[in-house]
Amino acid sequence: SERMLILNNTHKIFFVSKWTMSKFFEDLPFKTKANCEILYPSIKKPIAFNKRKKKQIVFTGKLNSSKGYDLFGHAVIKILEKFPDWKATIAGNEPREKYNFNHKNLKVHNWLPHKKILNLYSQSSISVVPSRWEEPFGRTSMESAANGCATITSSRGGLPETFDNDLILNKLTSNQIFLMLKKLITKPKLLKKIQLRNFNNLVHKIENL
Repeated sequence: SERMLILNNTHKIFFVSKWTMSKFFEDLPFKTKANCEILYPSIKKPIAFNKRKKKQIVFTGKLNSSKGYDLFGHAVIKILEKFPDWKATIAGNEPREKYNFNHKNLKVHNWLPHKKILNLYSQSSISVVPSRWEEPFGRTSMESAANGCATITSSRGGLPETFDNDLILNKLTSNQIFLMLKKLITKPKLLKKIQLRNFNNLVHKIENL
């Protein structure tokens, strides 16, 4: 009844993804209405691809199980043990959940300004967004891919709509994250190919949207 009230009393409703729109119309007698439209979040394309990317894996956002941080942490520690020339950087916090992932090549920052986050994506080779919860959209995956990261994601919510991605986890487990990271690290030509494809194929450009 609340959703029907909104539909019947607004000139326009914008949804950030097809997924959010489908959830809004769930169990209603119709799937869309003339005053409803999808308007994706968008960004300006970075000026240049960073050809000197570090052997670095990045995770940003809330450091909780809903975001899959626990899965990432277990996977990345195994990766850092197996590939000592690689590093991992984490930016974010979560006072309600505590995880203590420690490794000499792992660095954890508190919240960083948005410009520093974008710079972190530009410097890093791989980004991981293993959300358990249904992301309405997923700006982290869009921004990291746009900055030339090979971006691994889950398929939850609107994440598949953020960019043209073939690094989607079939199973949301730490082992699957480990195996996908291992594949990218041991196949540098594939890693570079995915990085360049993500950088050159920004889907949600702000000048268009």
